[in-house]
Amino acid sequence: MTQINLNVQGISSPSCIARIKEALLPLGDIQTIHVDWESGRVQIERIRNQYDDLIHALSKTGYLASLDLDE
Repeated sequence: MTQINLNVQGISSPSCIARIKEALLPLGDIQTIHVDWESGRVQIERIRNQYDDLIHALSKTGYLASLDLDE
């Protein structure tokens, strides 16, 4: 299991959490998603150690995401 932390711009309210989960869950190997809408951080546990597809899925939903290198 790999933990990936992303900084996501454009999260403005708790309703954004559902949109983010709907964008990421179809990728298939996602185990958990935790969204902190106030800080703009998204924590994902998945089987693969890959994040490009996560960033792409979020960008298609209108969010600008980048890997959080501080975590």
